[in-house]
Amino acid sequence: MRYRMHIRETADAERPPGWWARELDLPRDLFQRPTIKRHVPATKRLNTGARYHGCLVIVVPRSRDLYWRVEGLRAALTRLG
Repeated sequence: MRYRMHIRETADAERPPGWWARELDLPRDLFQRPTIKRHVPATKRLNTGARYHGCLVIVVPRSRDLYWRVEGLRAALTRLG
């Protein structure tokens, strides 16, 4: 599996990969360089400041079977709710 963060250009892009690695108990070297998202001043975002850790993206190579299993689970849960 590969891990990457999407984070705003106004945030500290160096700190959050370490936070995610600690939270998920993963080695820091499994993280690829972050994708920097452009800052849009008109947006009213609530996830800002020191508690903002970006959005974690997990890539699972050759994951078609896993994808369809998760999709089936999601569909079943949606029907229940």
